[in-house]
Amino acid sequence: MGNPCRTTTRPRAAKTLGVAGLGDVGQALAARAQGFGMRVIALCRRAPLPHPGDGARGGGSPGEDAVPTVFGPDHLAEFLAQADFVVNLLPLTSATRALFGAPEFGRMKPSAYFLNLGRGETVDQDALIAALRAGAIAGAGLDVTAPEPLPPESPLWEMPNVILTAHYAGWSDAMLDRIFAIFIDNLVRFDAGQPLHNVVDLRAGY
Repeated sequence: MGNPCRTTTRPRAAKTLGVAGLGDVGQALAARAQGFGMRVIALCRRAPLPHPGDGARGGGSPGEDAVPTVFGPDHLAEFLAQADFVVNLLPLTSATRALFGAPEFGRMKPSAYFLNLGRGETVDQDALIAALRAGAIAGAGLDVTAPEPLPPESPLWEMPNVILTAHYAGWSDAMLDRIFAIFIDNLVRFDAGQPLHNVVDLRAGY
């Protein structure tokens, strides 16, 4: 006979999801979150947003239409203050290194959660640990850390309000099929002299 226990869940509808980084993944996440009734806001360095289907950006997503409120980098504090969940999908560049530090976590709601699915070094990890310990934010979900792998002595392993995964959030049974499909499509496009998907912008750094 099992041991009875009481569990609680928190409804996601009417909560605000803040998506930092509005590329293909961010747009897809925004569309799915809106399907659960969440208000979605985003942080994006570009304006206007990339158009779905733009070959230079890799195909686009219907998620762009799910984001009526987009903040530029100069409005990071306002973006953080409104979000119940902040999902960091930003690439690592000179502009995003340690972007999320003590001042930024201080701008978040004490009830908010921070999820990092982008790059570990975009976060000041010591500041994150301090914020979690102090109750400045409610919790964190980290698929990436700095460094990787996370050292055994890191306090993050033992924190009850932290979930850690091993840089694996983007993988699924269909991942390799998608990679090969993009490669083959790009090969055909290259041969035909057409724009390629997922072209690196050397000036932007990703």
